[in-house]
Amino acid sequence: MRIVVRTQDARSAREAQDLLAAAGIEAAALAGPHRLAPDGEDIAIFPALHGTVESVEKLARLALGGPLAALIGLPNAAPAASGLQSSATFIGALALDGPPKLLSAQLAAYIRLISAEDERLRRAATAAALALPPVAPMAPRKLKALYVGAPSAMFLSLERALADHGGLVAAAFTSFSGFDHLHDEPFDAVVLNGAQNAPTAIALCAALRRNATLHHLPTMVVIAPGDSATAAAVVERGASAVAEANAPCGPSLGWLFEAVRRERRRAAAEHQLRALRDSMGDARTGLFLRGPFDAHLARLAGDHHASGRPLALAALRVMPAHGARQPSEQSWKKGFSEIANLAGRLMRETDCAVALGGDLIVVALPATAIKGARRTAERIASVAECTAFASGEGDAGPLVFEQSTAELQPGESGAGLLARALRAIDVEMRSA
Repeated sequence: MRIVVRTQDARSAREAQDLLAAAGIEAAALAGPHRLAPDGEDIAIFPALHGTVESVEKLARLALGGPLAALIGLPNAAPAASGLQSSATFIGALALDGPPKLLSAQLAAYIRLISAEDERLRRAATAAALALPPVAPMAPRKLKALYVGAPSAMFLSLERALADHGGLVAAAFTSFSGFDHLHDEPFDAVVLNGAQNAPTAIALCAALRRNATLHHLPTMVVIAPGDSATAAAVVERGASAVAEANAPCGPSLGWLFEAVRRERRRAAAEHQLRALRDSMGDARTGLFLRGPFDAHLARLAGDHHASGRPLALAALRVMPAHGARQPSEQSWKKGFSEIANLAGRLMRETDCAVALGGDLIVVALPATAIKGARRTAERIASVAECTAFASGEGDAGPLVFEQSTAELQPGESGAGLLARALRAIDVEMRSA
């Protein structure tokens, strides 16, 4: 996404650019609220490292209208207030002078949220145009965190902080029982006490990131005073905040609440994305029906022309491997349905796909260039080619995938983009 830093003066803009660059984030910089970004603007970051938050909010209100979202860049030592209430001006906050890995992870998480909310609006508009009923929002649930590790004063601080906002804290004294809790019920955050046993806290933090369900769970790690090595290790493994034992934990809890607000909002957007997808498609496979897909692709194309963001398609033709026995029609239908289901689970929540005929799957990828479409096609094909389904005689039939990708061109319609992606596969098939 196209990121722009907006400040009142060029010096603050350069400082913010340097901090973002250290985190591997490329951003343009503009002084003042009214200058247009020459290459377009998806996310505006408003640094508040030196000025007051009120003055930065005023600048943001003057500048809003172009980007998808505005973020405020705060000092790591001064996060936004705790609680579940978001700012009226900013979608969230970044620890602009925090560890580069933390800043990079925060921005990546906000990009995922912003993409989900942007696509939710489009899907809702497509569903409304098809006269489909609106989908219900995610049911509200109580704020809840899990504390894992030896008893400490941090548990009481966490308990008070959540109680102030109607929440509660559960406790597990071992990593094994902690994982049992996490798999048995939903939590908004987890706090790991690594002050006495840093290796276990580091390992558990890493384990959360490797778990598809818990990958984005906001995590705070308590470390021994001055243990900078553990602090760096857990941030590298995706921790949202780090707090030293027996030290004031206000800033750390502030960033933990920031992550909780963000992830709650993302979960709500993705819940509606799935519900809208199912209302326009097949809930079992997670793919759109052809009519709604064509209508949504047309909307995607129009929206991406207007915004200047890229839009790409990936098309995959499923075939029995060369020399493999041709399965029966019934067996092929069953196997292709399984591949369609697999493709639906290998896409991002913001992507949408459709099955065409009995052997084609097409995936539309919003705000994605052709390189991203190729990666998606390769991921689906590489996983699915490892999957064999039974033919009528009970034999396994290996699969191969012909792949084609295309990116939206200036003035091109959604139907034109689809035809070009399918034509590439047809030409490849004819020349094989």
